[in-house]
Amino acid sequence: MSEDLKFNNDGSIDLTVEDKPVRFVKESDLLAVKGAREKLEQGWETEKATFNTQLAEANRLREESNSQLLQVQAAKEQLAEQYKDYDTHKTRVGELETNLVSHREKLASHEKELSERMHQSLIGAGATEESLKEKTLDQLRSLEEAAKVFGKSVKPANYDGNKGLGAGTPLIGKPMELARQAYESK
Repeated sequence: MSEDLKFNNDGSIDLTVEDKPVRFVKESDLLAVKGAREKLEQGWETEKATFNTQLAEANRLREESNSQLLQVQAAKEQLAEQYKDYDTHKTRVGELETNLVSHREKLASHEKELSERMHQSLIGAGATEESLKEKTLDQLRSLEEAAKVFGKSVKPANYDGNKGLGAGTPLIGKPMELARQAYESK
């Protein structure tokens, strides 16, 4: 049995008991190892508690974020439903704006033509071209009405767009006279 007994440099003893190796160590070494193990277990428990606290906070934040995400998605769907016809209306507004520009151009053209006719009519009633040069359509209308009030003979401005002799002018006479009247009225 003494052959199976071995003393190690660290103060431990190896011994074979029932064909199994057994190491015996000093009690102070066992207590030191036990104390270190208890400190490690305590450190692990502290880290475990910290981890569990952090995990609970992370789960709370995840749930809060998920709740906010659901609210945002619901708001997005509500806005999408509310403004689903936006593109249709936007296209229609574009078409209406195009039509408005076209109508404004036509109106400007007609106002210009009407101003020219009123201008010629007032010149025919005795106004000078220089006095009518910068007048607006409304001013020309006022002048035409004033000329009528003062008994000036104002040929109507031909609002109907008739390119003939003017509204209400009778076509009387021979063909050469009619041609001369048409030529002079232009």
